[in-house]
Amino acid sequence: MTEGPTTPGPPSAWLLGGPGRPQRVLLESVPVTPADSTAAQHRAGRAAAGAVLRRAGSATTVIGRRRSGAPVFPAGYPGSLTHAHGLAVAAVAPGAAAVGVDLEFRLPERRLHRFLLDDAERELLWPDGDRERLRRLFAAKEAAFKALTDCHEAHGGLFWRVRLRSYGDGLWARAGDRYAVVRDVVTPAYAFAVAVGVGGAPGPWRPRTQTDTPHRLAS
Repeated sequence: MTEGPTTPGPPSAWLLGGPGRPQRVLLESVPVTPADSTAAQHRAGRAAAGAVLRRAGSATTVIGRRRSGAPVFPAGYPGSLTHAHGLAVAAVAPGAAAVGVDLEFRLPERRLHRFLLDDAERELLWPDGDRERLRRLFAAKEAAFKALTDCHEAHGGLFWRVRLRSYGDGLWARAGDRYAVVRDVVTPAYAFAVAVGVGGAPGPWRPRTQTDTPHRLAS
């Protein structure tokens, strides 16, 4: 599979489980042409956002932008954008506290684990040192950071300070006393993750123990 406009995107909808009612996330993917153009990436992102807002039933399908460059979605339709070489993806989760998405094409260098993961994450989520798995964890942290972006006191605006743990068939993320459920999809070309903010953890946020087993991210 090659990077570029012909790369298949993530699914069009996802149901993320968490405490209480599962949250439905709508997704739209738009090819970026030319793939290496920053302007084209932004255009594709806005097009994806408009398309997913229409599907969600929003009367407003144009997003704004903060001074930081972060997108501003209409009230009641929390959303998130990501774009990489050849593909832009927008997500909207009506009624959710917040949502975040991330798309990673490049395989990160193994040395990035030194700041990306803490000791427990390395042992439980990255026991084999595989670069593709590290890319998946990178995408998961970025998506979770966007869903927990208002928890500035906990992560200081640094996405790698969001902590990940396994739970069930997916991952949970934490920043301070706030949590998000995370799911991902992987192809030979990229790793994609979506995270939805939730009210609480799925149970005690367990510290690393000798009885914990490494979590195998589902393909």
